[in-house]
Amino acid sequence: MIEKLFNVLRKVKWNVVYKYQLYRYSIILKRKQKKKCFNIVFFATFASTWKYDYLYNLLVKDKRFNVTIIVCPVINYGYDYMVEEMERCYILFKTKGYNVIKSYNKEEENYLDVKKTCGPDIVFYTNPYKGLIDDRYYITNFLDCLTCYAPYCFRESAILDELEYNQLLHNLLWIHFYETNSHVKLSYEKSDIKGKNVILTGYSGIDRLIDKSYTPIDPWKKKERNIKRIIWAPHHTVGENQPMNYSNFPLYAEFMQCMAIKYEKNIQMAFKPHPLLKEKLYKLPNWGKEKTDLYYQSWNKMSNGMLCESDYIDLFLTSDAMIHDSGSFLIEYIYVNKPVQRIISNFEARNDFNSIGKKCFDIHYLAQQKADVEAFILNVINGVDPLKEKRTLLLEEELMPPNGILASENIYNYLCKQLKIESRR
Repeated sequence: MIEKLFNVLRKVKWNVVYKYQLYRYSIILKRKQKKKCFNIVFFATFASTWKYDYLYNLLVKDKRFNVTIIVCPVINYGYDYMVEEMERCYILFKTKGYNVIKSYNKEEENYLDVKKTCGPDIVFYTNPYKGLIDDRYYITNFLDCLTCYAPYCFRESAILDELEYNQLLHNLLWIHFYETNSHVKLSYEKSDIKGKNVILTGYSGIDRLIDKSYTPIDPWKKKERNIKRIIWAPHHTVGENQPMNYSNFPLYAEFMQCMAIKYEKNIQMAFKPHPLLKEKLYKLPNWGKEKTDLYYQSWNKMSNGMLCESDYIDLFLTSDAMIHDSGSFLIEYIYVNKPVQRIISNFEARNDFNSIGKKCFDIHYLAQQKADVEAFILNVINGVDPLKEKRTLLLEEELMPPNGILASENIYNYLCKQLKIESRR
């Protein structure tokens, strides 16, 4: 009884905090509108979850914005990992020619004071999780700025509502940029503030997939276009005590290589594992580090196989089909409008997804056994794709960003409107 009362009082307290912060943002915004130039800071964490390329470039081209990327320390995997990931992330942005700063100096063992160095007016987060980054850079220390977040993945799960819509950051944000109308509705249903800080813009992670002016770089080993290009993208949820049970990797690992060998004259296959799969396999009794590393390396040794652990946009755009049991890819691959198959353990797997996830699930070819996968590969080889029309319809009606432009353009336009400056897109 005492615990229940405590939880009620805690919820009342935070609802007061959330409402006060929304009011505070209206005051902060009026003050910012008087400025002629605005300092924007992106707090980056993992290189793999950076989805702001298009938005960054739009802002950099506009002289009214000073844009800086701050690489934040990821602290929940230990010090060595923190330093390694910061360096990996920093090099990625330096290679792109971006204005980037490390938040932690390894030699001097001190942290950057972002407010003194950058004086941010607007802060963009790349992950919503408290405890992932050092608290110095968490939203609770930047409530005097206009804080924003666009999700780093296309949210498809029906079992992660608290994580995806109702964390502290979600409720304290100035603006949360959402992927589809279905996600906006979920925020109204699931978040403590009932989606009052939500704006529909589309998902910025797919901008390059739908940008007709973008020319992808071909990453495939064989360049002959008569040889079909199939991606295999297994999820990381192997082993016990997983929040989701998507992955079928142990059952299909050897079989997928057998398929690549069997149809060597007709296909090439890219192994695109989830970034966390390797670490999970290291800990599995029947896999371990040595076996896992050898398996990963074996894909590159195949004449028609390849390992892809980097950016996947060019891989998607230059592919012919995909087989997966992934999360965000359930929706993201639909944007290239090519045949896609999902491996499932049973047909109840559909219940794992939210409303838009279910619709995307329904336009997948499903595989409950290995024979289904081989049949799909043969259909790809022969150009058979009866679900093409349904994919096209879902894309046009529910998945494309609003206003006939890219999601990042919608975000940029919204910022300009709120700051009362003319959009120069």
